[in-house]
Amino acid sequence: MKRNRIAALVLLVMLSVVCTACDGNETSSAEPTQLPLVTAPPNGSESEVIGMLIADDNTAPERVDREKWLASLSEEQRLVEEKLIGATVDELYDAIGKPINLEYTTSCVVADGEDGLLYYDGFYVATTRFPNGTEYVMGTDN
Repeated sequence: MKRNRIAALVLLVMLSVVCTACDGNETSSAEPTQLPLVTAPPNGSESEVIGMLIADDNTAPERVDREKWLASLSEEQRLVEEKLIGATVDELYDAIGKPINLEYTTSCVVADGEDGLLYYDGFYVATTRFPNGTEYVMGTDN
């Protein structure tokens, strides 16, 4: 259990770095895509460490109540947030199906890797693909 929390914290930190480090990498679409900001702290003691979140305009932190936030999500999005962060994309597909659309940019975190956005109905899932082809779920946003 503690190992899962540590892995989730590492992945959230990586996602935070990706969100702040990427600034217009080439994408498969015409417009550059910015990955989502972390939207809620993880469960447990880590929430105290990273409970202050960056607002959309990157100017003011806000505290988000995780339980209220999870209750506002669709069933599929809540499943991703509660159980699939750190899972492989194949596990994501097994749980909620394939996305409607997807796009990738050169990763800001993983050398020779890619950061992905997998679009579902009403939300998207951020991923990171390593050079060996393994792709991991990093989080979701609307």
